[in-house]
Amino acid sequence: MSAADDLAWQRAQVGSGVVFSAFLVAHLLNQAVAALGQARYDAVQERLRAGYQSPPVEWLAVFLALLVHLVTALVRWRRRPKAMAPLPPRLRLQRLTGRFLSAVIVGHITATRVVPGLAGVHPGFAGVAFTFEWVPAFFWPYYLLLAVAGWYHLVAGLSTAAGGLRRSAVFWAVVAVGGAAMTAGVLGLGGVLADVGHPASSPYARLLLGLVRR
Repeated sequence: MSAADDLAWQRAQVGSGVVFSAFLVAHLLNQAVAALGQARYDAVQERLRAGYQSPPVEWLAVFLALLVHLVTALVRWRRRPKAMAPLPPRLRLQRLTGRFLSAVIVGHITATRVVPGLAGVHPGFAGVAFTFEWVPAFFWPYYLLLAVAGWYHLVAGLSTAAGGLRRSAVFWAVVAVGGAAMTAGVLGLGGVLADVGHPASSPYARLLLGLVRR
């Protein structure tokens, strides 16, 4: 790939990432609020959903932006020279988290938006909390990795788009504080920091169990 071609793909990747980051910030903010319990989580999510799930916003700023970001990342990865100098830790971790998120994002969207949307169900706090009780060996590490990787990739990506945080200590402080908030949110959904009640009775839980039993 020529330098000019790579620059064009890079601009498309960065631009789509910046657009998608507006949704991701809202999504991860909601994740952190889960540490405060179901009422706060569902109230915040209800307000945020009114914006990012409106058809023009969701299709353009979420789905289309995400698709462009994934495609451009894949193209640049496939065309990248095999022999390269060792990457700085920040960039190496950014690429690793990006690959992990790329591997799980379609399944995540399908399970939390497409399938419940078709069924007229919204997962909410109780629905997500149910998954921790349902298959804890999978969902505990999955949600921890998803939340922390999502936060790191967001911070690293916006830092790159803005020219980078000059002071490494500031960058890692932002990553650490946000990572702690993401972890607290997962602990809330898992019933460690918040009362989850009886999530198996939620509409989303019944939907999942019904699909599995078919």
